[in-house]
Amino acid sequence: MLKNLKILSRKSNLAVIQARQVGKKIREHFPTIKIEYIAKKTLGDIDLKTPLSEMGSAGVFTDDLRDDLIANKCDLAVHSWKDLPLDLGSNTVLAGSLKRSDQRDILFVKKNSLENIHKNKIITILSSSPRRMYNLDSFIKNYLPFNLDKIAFENIRGNIPSRFKKFLEGNASGLVMAKAAVDRLLNNQIQEFDDTAEIMRKNIDECLWTITPLSQNPTSPAQGALGIEVSRNNKELIEMINIISDHQTIDCVNQERKILKNYGGGCHQKIGVSYFATHFGLMKAKKGETDNGEKFYEWEKKDPYINLDRKVNKDQIFPVSLKNHKLFKREYILESIEKIKEISQHCFWIARSSALPIDAKINSTNIVWTSGIKTWKSLADRGIWVNGTADGMGENFDPHIDNLTSNPWIKLTHKSAPETKYKEVIHTYFLKELPIKEDVSDKKFFYWMSSSAFNYVLKQYPKIINGYHACGPGNTYEALKKVIKDPERLEIVLSYNAWKKKLI
Repeated sequence: MLKNLKILSRKSNLAVIQARQVGKKIREHFPTIKIEYIAKKTLGDIDLKTPLSEMGSAGVFTDDLRDDLIANKCDLAVHSWKDLPLDLGSNTVLAGSLKRSDQRDILFVKKNSLENIHKNKIITILSSSPRRMYNLDSFIKNYLPFNLDKIAFENIRGNIPSRFKKFLEGNASGLVMAKAAVDRLLNNQIQEFDDTAEIMRKNIDECLWTITPLSQNPTSPAQGALGIEVSRNNKELIEMINIISDHQTIDCVNQERKILKNYGGGCHQKIGVSYFATHFGLMKAKKGETDNGEKFYEWEKKDPYINLDRKVNKDQIFPVSLKNHKLFKREYILESIEKIKEISQHCFWIARSSALPIDAKINSTNIVWTSGIKTWKSLADRGIWVNGTADGMGENFDPHIDNLTSNPWIKLTHKSAPETKYKEVIHTYFLKELPIKEDVSDKKFFYWMSSSAFNYVLKQYPKIINGYHACGPGNTYEALKKVIKDPERLEIVLSYNAWKKKLI
């Protein structure tokens, strides 16, 4: 058993915090081991002017650490895994990783720049990443509550605190960075960085923030994960790291990096790839543009749909189209409008845009969270700043915003909605049943947007229980599986369009 261990990292606050996280995990499993932490600057820390996409080496933040590892000046090196080149060479191996932190990006916009953004219809975002520039160009136009003529990107380099300082003191309106980095700094427990979290919180208070959804902004392969690099010959240490590692994280990251490698690799690529586990299976997001100008996009659940040996006739599905599919009329509860106006310092969960009445104004101290991207777009078109979304994955999808706000949650929904994990609720409307215009009696395949729709149609056509049913992974699924006992007749599909495309 090893008695002493030297852990090397970059010198930035974030890198040191990450090294200590690995050391803490090692001590949990091997409490007698003595750990020494070493930090050094890398080429990427020294050259802060050249955009990363233009620097010659793929390992500008990692090669110098690897040299020390090969020279036996340390026992292991801790990296942000996304900084590691696809090929480590023959002397070292990636021995493992801790459980991945939030892999999404977070976008900050200065509150004092909002007036100019609205007036000039221009927003300038600080980012050095071609991938972020590519994804955010369309995201900002569609999902921020601005009517923009132009989105400009400017290069920025440096560690997280220095980037925030440059941002707040400069002319740019927005700054984008990895949320995992922000979370780690906000959670700092290292005494010599005592003021780091406090400074970060003061900086964030000067901004609006939004966490960009993986469906629209898949991130750099391995973002949020730590890479633990070890000499190839150090078998004992490799086995120790294997014991402390989260193997699901490793599997997801390896999938992401394999895809990046297929496109050529490198930080110059306009390519985002994110794999992540959910309570209903593995999700994959892929978006970007190749060096040849070929654009691609995927957002899917990797688990199979109901296996069919042939396509089905559209007359067998319900609904045939969402265009004229309307089972309910919504009647608003006027008192709810005044309730919403009076609420401050809460997180609002909004399942659909109609749950927020047009005349209900949300206090700026509140956080707005949507169930899906369609609801986000509808609210943004109404001028509402949205902080994030469950991306269609239901209330069980953890928003991971405890570091950013301690506001309690409140849900906006209809009067007959089933109980969920959000106990504080404002009922904003009633559902009034409308005639079912389609003959459902001979349908075999069904997609449900809500449990209310399922229960209403089932009451009229009880035989549909013998069909094949699909819905999103949230509360609708939880309600339906209580009624549909055969698990082979109920599956999770993220959207109606994905379900219909697969069937027909």
